[in-house]
Amino acid sequence: MLTTDTRPSADACAQLFLYVAEAWGVQQKITTLGTDSARNTIAAARKLPYKHMPCVAHMLQRSIPVCLADSGFRDTLAKCRKIVGHLKHSPANTEELHQQQNQLGQLTESLIQDVPTRWNLSLAMISRVLKNQEAIKATLSRQKHKLTMLTTSEWDKLHRLETILEPCRYVTELLGDISFLLCGVACSLPPVPLLGKSLKDVFV
Repeated sequence: MLTTDTRPSADACAQLFLYVAEAWGVQQKITTLGTDSARNTIAAARKLPYKHMPCVAHMLQRSIPVCLADSGFRDTLAKCRKIVGHLKHSPANTEELHQQQNQLGQLTESLIQDVPTRWNLSLAMISRVLKNQEAIKATLSRQKHKLTMLTTSEWDKLHRLETILEPCRYVTELLGDISFLLCGVACSLPPVPLLGKSLKDVFV
């Protein structure tokens, strides 16, 4: 692996790629170059004599946080984060939640705090909150707090958002699996229409 102290320019990236390809003896065998969505790597790919294929998984990873930030789910997610933070960051509140989980015969587990820029963590947070919906309600009903509780329609929104994000998680994990990548470019085609069909089923 070659590393640099600063972000390399497009010219530097292109030259570095050619250097590695020549060192490995594969320069004449390359037909297509796959890159992430960074500007310097895209510009570098344009300078090289190969076809350029942007990484589908990377584009998906970058687009979902943008969509979530400008969607009807934003306020519901903000409420959800505050509830999770209230119950997760206080040992006493966490213990009360665990007691309610035990009374309901559920697995004793902590909630997951997401990071707004990491949509996969948002999905994990939503799934865990929905799984423990009754325990959360029971815990908060016994406390004095200034939280704004989720309404019935907002709980429904979380269910819908989980349904939307789950296919995205599956596809990005599939595309990021090294055993899948070793299958070659042809293997990268099925997940894309699969994701499209899954999302179409949600909205139709």
